[in-house]
Amino acid sequence: MDDGDLIRIQAETLFTYDGRGRMLRDNYLDGGPAPRLFLGRTLSGDIVRFSETLPDTVVARLTALLEREPPAVNLRAAPAAAKALRDVLESHSPVAAHGGGPAYCFPDALPRPADIVPVTDNNAALLQHTFPHLFRTPAARQQCVAVVRDDAAVSVCFSSRIGPQATEAEVETLPDFRGRGYAAAVTAGWALVVQAAGAIPLYCTSWENLASQSVARRVGLTMYGADLYWV
Repeated sequence: MDDGDLIRIQAETLFTYDGRGRMLRDNYLDGGPAPRLFLGRTLSGDIVRFSETLPDTVVARLTALLEREPPAVNLRAAPAAAKALRDVLESHSPVAAHGGGPAYCFPDALPRPADIVPVTDNNAALLQHTFPHLFRTPAARQQCVAVVRDDAAVSVCFSSRIGPQATEAEVETLPDFRGRGYAAAVTAGWALVVQAAGAIPLYCTSWENLASQSVARRVGLTMYGADLYWV
């Protein structure tokens, strides 16, 4: 599967869509509205998705700018049209937030970490005191694996957004247990669970989250693209 396929699948995973292919909502459980503009970039090409809240005239102006955008050669660099895109969005309504970051895929063959525990309904009490939001919401702990210490989960990776073909990881580690390799262990263990279910595991983060990027390196992930969004 090439980078272009992966960035398209990522966009399908991150958001829900209407019949025209316009973004409706963030695909988190109880997620809020989608951003007004999403741009997924790879070295082999870009994809763009628009919110259903944007008028067709604004979409046409944004599309014209993006059609003139040169191919990416540095995925960390801002698009050449970044300021112009923001100006068009600002003409519609103020940009409330803007961000982006790298997107990673997993190798086909991952060694199984020795120190992880799959979380099921039978042992969900492992989450009760350390990750109560997951304990209280069974749907949010789908495909969840944990590192356990003293009968409590101290690091978890679970499926935060589930799309038609792929699933996105979310990793949380208690502050006192960071820096021990637990986040990398649960991320690899989670990916094995997702792959066994026949889905594609994806790992996305922000440019500012250096700890998350370090986890990606430790697991041996490959950066296939980068995304940007404007709310």
